[in-house]
Amino acid sequence: MTQQRQPAPAPTRSVGTALQLLGDRWTLLLLRDAFLLRHRRFHEWRDALGISDAVLSSRLADLVDARVLERREVSAVHVEYWLTESGLDVWRSLVAMWAWERSWVEVSRRTQPAPVHVACGERTDPVLVCGHCLVATTPRDTTARLASTAADFMTDSSLRRRRSSKQLEPSDPSLLFPETMALIGDRTAQLVLALAFLGSRRFSDFERRLEVSPSLLADRLRRLVRIGVLARTKSAGGGHADYRLTDKGIDFFPVTIELVQWAQRWFGDPRRPALEVTHVACGEVFAGELACDRCAVVIERTTLQWQPPS
Repeated sequence: MTQQRQPAPAPTRSVGTALQLLGDRWTLLLLRDAFLLRHRRFHEWRDALGISDAVLSSRLADLVDARVLERREVSAVHVEYWLTESGLDVWRSLVAMWAWERSWVEVSRRTQPAPVHVACGERTDPVLVCGHCLVATTPRDTTARLASTAADFMTDSSLRRRRSSKQLEPSDPSLLFPETMALIGDRTAQLVLALAFLGSRRFSDFERRLEVSPSLLADRLRRLVRIGVLARTKSAGGGHADYRLTDKGIDFFPVTIELVQWAQRWFGDPRRPALEVTHVACGEVFAGELACDRCAVVIERTTLQWQPPS
């Protein structure tokens, strides 16, 4: 696995800040078009997406502040926004989202482009594998430890302030990842799903580990059940309800792991990871890679092309 350079984290940066940054539909649309369409200028995003100048300026400022985009003055009147090293590294998270949406969400299957692996020439549904032993991995093949507190998943105040006013989301639900955004666009829902991957099932366990109000937790659990990533079942004794991952929920693991790994590489403290995952089969700290489901070769950013939906 190629090692990414780990910059010294700024005092106010955290894994939670990175997850909030990507948990925004406009931000992901900007990054998508930076990758696929090579958009670099303000008017290119504005004209392609129908986004307002104010919202576009806000999102570009967030990405520049986070060092995901770099602002370059190419002439006296033209400014361009280029993906930085950390920005280019977002590609695994985007591909994992594409794969999950195309597998489980009908509108995405009809409207989103399909990845083609150049190495074998086949359309691919990428599979999460261990970067050490290259074995396909699900949450059941790992053990994980979440940081003892939720501090690493908190966001810094500057990003919250910029997003405090209600800004319009894209009106077309097919624009990008409608169900993914319901899962990663809310910090509490993110953490509930992460704890489900870690084995939490009971309401009291989620409540104790998240330290959130019962009403907020109940709302997020209902949302995750409605989307179909969790199923509410009666326990064997019948005294309480369990919340168990469905097949759809288990398949979201690559999205979660790629997002957290990206956040930890570029926003976290390498000496104290917010989430430490171990691959049981080989005993190594899990470093997820995406492999082609047709030829089993690890996919690189430069070995993917995109085929328009049929």
